[in-house]
Amino acid sequence: MDYRIRATAAAGTLRAIATHTTLSARSAQEAHRAAPLAAAAMGRAMSAAALLAADFKSQGRLIVDIEGGGPLGRVSAECAGEFLRARVDHPEIQLDLRADGKLAVGQGVGQDGFFRVRREDGEGHFWESRTALVSGEIGEDLMRYYLESEQVTSAVAVGVLVGINGLVAASGGLVVQALPGSEEVVEGVAERFSELSHLSHRLAEGESAEDLLRSVLPQPVSLFEPQSLEFRCQCSRSYSQAILQSLPSEELNRLIEEGGAEVICNYCRTPYQFSKRELQEWMKN
Repeated sequence: MDYRIRATAAAGTLRAIATHTTLSARSAQEAHRAAPLAAAAMGRAMSAAALLAADFKSQGRLIVDIEGGGPLGRVSAECAGEFLRARVDHPEIQLDLRADGKLAVGQGVGQDGFFRVRREDGEGHFWESRTALVSGEIGEDLMRYYLESEQVTSAVAVGVLVGINGLVAASGGLVVQALPGSEEVVEGVAERFSELSHLSHRLAEGESAEDLLRSVLPQPVSLFEPQSLEFRCQCSRSYSQAILQSLPSEELNRLIEEGGAEVICNYCRTPYQFSKRELQEWMKN
């Protein structure tokens, strides 16, 4: 089961959130038939979205868009309540591994662009903020976002492990934030966090999100109730129909001449078919 869990420590002067997003990342990879590089980028983006949405109390959604000019194109992830989904422009892209043997996510995403967060409250209101990319590795970019857009000093790690079969084996993320009054403990936390290498490997070996939190926070650690997460798309045939009906009449006429239309969801790749007769009925109304 995928989930997110919050924690506090040091008399409430440290707050932390950890996510386990393995099943969601694997589902996104399968939906897009993504190569390992794209799967890793989507998994990291979904963990980032889940972390950012942890305190989003409305019934809306949070969207992360990462666009750095790299060969993967734009990487997007969305968290709406307990539901996660993700997309990437070019899921087929493959690049050589980095010198340290890791997937070249930063190179695939690129560095010439932005990390954007959009929050929608479900009532037609939205808030949007963006920061310049640091590396395209997503974790470092999320850390800058927290500092510049939310003015909170944070340590961030997101990771995805792809197995030898090319499929996602583990995915997750962790953020620790220093609040006023944490000065006496923050140095020790920073040291423990720097030793938190291979986060995704630890998840693959059976450690839980709670284990990650306990490994970086000073004792005692107060854990909140975990919140379930799962990959699920909110697309529908009616939503796809609304998109088609909003097209100019010239475009609808072209689709009628072609014998019908197909709308494919960018997030889950579900196809929705619309017949020539349906399109003609819309033109009459």
